[in-house]
Amino acid sequence: MKTLIIEIIEPKRLGELVTVSREFCEKPDIVAVGAGQIPGSFAKAYQVEDTVASNLVSDLASLILKEGYEIVLLSASTLGSGIAAPLSIKLSAPVVSEVIGIKPELVVERPLYGGKAVATYKLKKMPAVLTIRRKYFESADLQGFTEPTLLGPGEKKVELIAEREEKAEGIPLEDAEVIVSGGRGIGSAENFSMLQNMADFFNGAVGASRGAVDEGWVPPTQQVGQTGKIVAPSVYFAVGISGASQHLAGIANAKCVVAINKDEDANIFKRARFGVVSDYKKIVPVLIETLKEEA
Repeated sequence: MKTLIIEIIEPKRLGELVTVSREFCEKPDIVAVGAGQIPGSFAKAYQVEDTVASNLVSDLASLILKEGYEIVLLSASTLGSGIAAPLSIKLSAPVVSEVIGIKPELVVERPLYGGKAVATYKLKKMPAVLTIRRKYFESADLQGFTEPTLLGPGEKKVELIAEREEKAEGIPLEDAEVIVSGGRGIGSAENFSMLQNMADFFNGAVGASRGAVDEGWVPPTQQVGQTGKIVAPSVYFAVGISGASQHLAGIANAKCVVAINKDEDANIFKRARFGVVSDYKKIVPVLIETLKEEA
C-alpha cells in the first residue's frame, strides 16, 4: 500500500514510523517538516520548512490526493495531532489516534480508558490517517540520506511570532532507559534532589506525577502520564506516587516498575513488579549508598 510519513526531522521518531510503515509497504514516502538533511532511504522525499500545523494541512491534502497515498503516518505528538484531525476532514478520511499495534489485514490497536483496555479497529476506507504513539515500536536503523523535493510555502493561516526553547538538563524522558519519578508524597521541591542523585547513578532521568507538577515542585516538561510524557523505560521507579489512572497510562509500556510508597493500599502497587512499603526517605538514601558501593 502506498504510504506517506509526515514528521519532523528527528531520527528516532522517523525510525519508529519507518518500522510501522513496513507493515504496509516496502519503502514509504516522506514529508519532512523543518530544516536539515533527511536521514534514511525513502522512495520519494518532500520537505517543508514551515512547522505550523495549520499552514500545512491544505498542501498535504493536495499531495496525498495527487499521489494516491492510502496510509498516512504521523507521530502522536503536538505537530502530528495538530495535522491529523484537520487533514482527515480535508480528505474525508478515517483517523485513528495513539495507535500502539498493527495487525494483519489493516487492523490497528489503540488504548482506551487510560490504558485499561485496548480497542481494535479495521481500516475499510482509504486514505486512512494514523497517529502512532511514541516508544511502542522499535526505531528502524536509518541508513544514508534522501534528497527531497522542496514544497513551496502554503497559505499562511497562522504566523509564528516567536519560539522559546526550554532546554532540559540530562537525558529526555522519552529516551531514558531508567526514570526515577516523584509524586506529591515527595513533600517538597528540595526533596527531588534526592531522586536526581539516584537517577544519576543509572544515567537516567527524573520524572514527576501531575500532583508534583501542580504543586510547582518541578516543571511540566517532567510530567509523566496521559497529559504529560508517555514513556517506556526499562526500569521506572515510582517514589511517593499513588498511581492515578492517568499516570499509569503514561507508564503502560515500562518494562519494570518499582514502587516505593508508605501507603500499602496505593494503586501504584498493582502495576509494580517490585514494591517497598516504607517512607522513601528511609529507602532512597540506602539505595544511593548501595549504588555508591557498587560503583
